[in-house]
Amino acid sequence: MNNGKEVLIHQQFEELVQTFPGLALSQDAPGRWVIRGTLSFSATFQTMTIADAFSILIILPDDYPDSPPAVQETGGRIPSNFHQYGDRTLCLGAPVEVIRRFKVDSRLVTFVKTLVVEYLYGFAHFETHGILPFGELSHGCQGIRDYYQDAFSTDNVHITLALLKVLADGTYRGHHLCPCGSGNILRKCHGPILLCLLKHQPKERFLRDATNVLYSLEKFELADFDWGLLPKQLKLEFDEMARKRASQEKCD
Repeated sequence: MNNGKEVLIHQQFEELVQTFPGLALSQDAPGRWVIRGTLSFSATFQTMTIADAFSILIILPDDYPDSPPAVQETGGRIPSNFHQYGDRTLCLGAPVEVIRRFKVDSRLVTFVKTLVVEYLYGFAHFETHGILPFGELSHGCQGIRDYYQDAFSTDNVHITLALLKVLADGTYRGHHLCPCGSGNILRKCHGPILLCLLKHQPKERFLRDATNVLYSLEKFELADFDWGLLPKQLKLEFDEMARKRASQEKCD
């Protein structure tokens, strides 16, 4: 890590511990900076105030502050099936939305005050009252699908994938017809939201999100699915899988 980034991390950490003094900064390996300790907070949502504390680990990525940190709860209090990824990092929201919010203000203190505290407040509320204060968000692939369907203002997964294909293939052209079927050109239809999303992550991540949406499909949705809606790279991968399967069945 260059000296500029190291200085930035130390400056941001000093600001962070003014609000959350139970945290400590360390370097687990050359260039790998982490923050661990007890995160104590008091937050209010719709008149409900919750004061609580969690043991956490914040992992700063190699390209910080271009990308947001990853966070784990290390005290064993939050079960693995509560909005966490396979590596036990907390699912703070749809990845593109986390990136969007982080880029608005990429300071550590803002990241913790908003995204991390919101998540921990939600769990503490659920633990006590049995419901999530902000509404139940879907997990995994379904959660990604729900996010994009909401962003695109549609409940049609085919339209969602058609728009994700534009993002993943990098084929946005404002004068092209919008793939939603409205008959309008992109810049007068879904173009503005696509351009907004393109600011926050590269096309490779939209390919991953399109893959998640594909895996969210139910059997009845696959019955009449148009495989041409998939991003080019994803379709190539599925075509190759189909060829291998056909070859194996022929040999059998």
